[in-house]
Amino acid sequence: MSNSLPVRTESVAGSFYPKEKKALAEQIKGFFKGLPKEKKTSYVIAPHAGYIYSGKVAAHSFNALQESKCFAILSPNHTGMGERISVSAADEWQTPLGKIPVDKKAREKLLAALGIEADDIAHVQEHSIEVQIPFLQHQFKEFKILPITIMTQNMGELKQLGGTLAELKGISIVASSDFTHFEPVESAREKDLAAIEKVKKLDLEGFHKMVMERKLSICGHAPIAALMQCCREKGIRQGKLFKYDSSATASHDEMNVVGYAAIGFY
Repeated sequence: MSNSLPVRTESVAGSFYPKEKKALAEQIKGFFKGLPKEKKTSYVIAPHAGYIYSGKVAAHSFNALQESKCFAILSPNHTGMGERISVSAADEWQTPLGKIPVDKKAREKLLAALGIEADDIAHVQEHSIEVQIPFLQHQFKEFKILPITIMTQNMGELKQLGGTLAELKGISIVASSDFTHFEPVESAREKDLAAIEKVKKLDLEGFHKMVMERKLSICGHAPIAALMQCCREKGIRQGKLFKYDSSATASHDEMNVVGYAAIGFY
């Protein structure tokens, strides 16, 4: 393995979410208040913005997430650093709520199947996996994670990743993604709901075509695509939209919004 760090420490505590343990735990607890009971699933999409913007939407995904021994967290690569697919080489990931071990056995199987090496360069400053972990810590006591940051947009590589994850036993998946970025609220909503219909139908090719042709600014297009392929190979037939919202709810700026969706697959 290369560029390994024993513990991947927090990079956005104090900015995306509270850095104090008590404040963070209380904020997350508040996001779950009043949520409806959902059928449990092992596969969800959750947003990754600052908690004041997307935390409530994210809670809808984790509210439906089934307990698991290992959660693979798939994220886009916002920094442009690292490999096309970067699997964390760290032993543990740390948040204010504690340290979570990386599933080394699952990591080795994934790396061998993909023919790549583990690498942490893409993970050092990437926020979109880190912000999902406190939600998992709130919901579950003992689990491991498999952090994967994705730069490639190549459908062959994404299908291979999704298919490989489908073959790993006991792995649940959180695909980390926001939706449309920096457009008026109505435009963002129209584009996002159209894309979400493709996602719900597990129409991977249709989703990819729509993203490319309409130039959609869905940052986690690649993680979503890999998750969709995994679901298809698992025989899962459809997705369910738990919640859609935008940053305008918190910011009151309806001219430059970011869309957020919580989606599960059954």
